[in-house]
Amino acid sequence: MKWSQFFNTSIGKKLLVGATGLFLCSFVLVHLVGNLQLLYKDGGKAFNSYAQFMGHNSLIQFIAWGLKIVILLHAFIAIQLTLKNRAARPVKYAVNPGNQTSSWFSRQMAIMGSILFIFIVLHLSQLWGKFHYGEMPTQTYEGIAEPLKDLYTVTYDLFTNPLMVLIYVISMIALSFHLIHGFKSACQTFGLNHSKYNGIINFIGVWIFGILIPVGFAAIPVIIYLNK
Repeated sequence: MKWSQFFNTSIGKKLLVGATGLFLCSFVLVHLVGNLQLLYKDGGKAFNSYAQFMGHNSLIQFIAWGLKIVILLHAFIAIQLTLKNRAARPVKYAVNPGNQTSSWFSRQMAIMGSILFIFIVLHLSQLWGKFHYGEMPTQTYEGIAEPLKDLYTVTYDLFTNPLMVLIYVISMIALSFHLIHGFKSACQTFGLNHSKYNGIINFIGVWIFGILIPVGFAAIPVIIYLNK
């Protein structure tokens, strides 16, 4: 069987969803570390320097565009699998069999994934798009020769709006549910569901990706809003 044919099968698609999902897990971790610099009390020097580096480094930009392709691929294949599973069982059970075949988290993956996709589009248009293609104020800092685009101030202005803070918090709740199931599911897809590893997989999936990272992201707009 050719690789193109293999990745058109259910198993091949699950492997692609798992691989792209794990890649996205690593991205959210790195992205959180960068975003936490918004909380530094330095007038935006650390965050704007970080944004300048991420936005103009050729290798980072190549990875960033690859990331966008991965997000689309992950979403497209996940939708395909969801529709195929529903078509295979068009009539719902009269009585929910409980957790015999799937967890509550797995049954909400399509909803949570849709919320996240809408959030990503909104997030990119509000910040990434303005940084790269829109007009943005600049700021000068001691020790840095060139003025930096002031994404720090634009982000702070965004989070003075309580509606935007609420949208971000709700989206991070969706991210939490999505990561709790997604990380464990990806590990199972790659055959790591063994009693020897399940403890650490559950810890990383629930406490790090499912709680720590989403709470970290959600805390940023909340703290900014409370300190406006």
